Amino acid sequence: MAYNILRQRAALLWTAAACIIWSAVPARAAVLRYLSLDDQCDQAEVIVVATAGERSSFWSENGGRIYTDTPFQVEQAVKGGVSGTVTVRQLGGQVGDVAQAVAGTPEFAAGERYVLFLEARPDGKFRVVGFSQGCYPVVEDAGGKARVMPSMAAASGAHFIDRPQGAARSTQSLAEFLARIRLRLAQER
Repeated sequence: MAYNILRQRAALLWTAAACIIWSAVPARAAVLRYLSLDDQCDQAEVIVVATAGERSSFWSENGGRIYTDTPFQVEQAVKGGVSGTVTVRQLGGQVGDVAQAVAGTPEFAAGERYVLFLEARPDGKFRVVGFSQGCYPVVEDAGGKARVMPSMAAASGAHFIDRPQGAARSTQSLAEFLARIRLRLAQER
């Protein structure tokens, strides 16, 4: 009987210790080096205006991670000369009742347009440059003109190192944004 009481007390102490330890662990967030538009242009192998398709999530071969593939129909290639469909693969997603989230990764909505700064993965898929920093949603304003929203990075749970004050947080026309990118690409040559 005394043995059972000791076991119960030990279990309670372990539970209390675990609660204290876990309450002291900070919430997870991605800490990223801020990438300017010039940095994104320089790092990207491919820059496209594209529309997201239906994403699909799956377990890695060893079953320890979930990945999500999102196909994009390329409307316009600004850098890299791709056409047709490109697939973005990123960590995180949901398979059945199990979900894995990775702070700093963009979430794409099927049927929505984006300007994407991409780098090739060894498996033939692409990843977004700087996590969600290289992902810009394209929306239509009240007059039907295409506008680029600020990078999705601010809303993705990412915190930035070296982000300058007043970094772009407003919309601009898609045409102006693409012109800025093309100007930077011309300077690279």
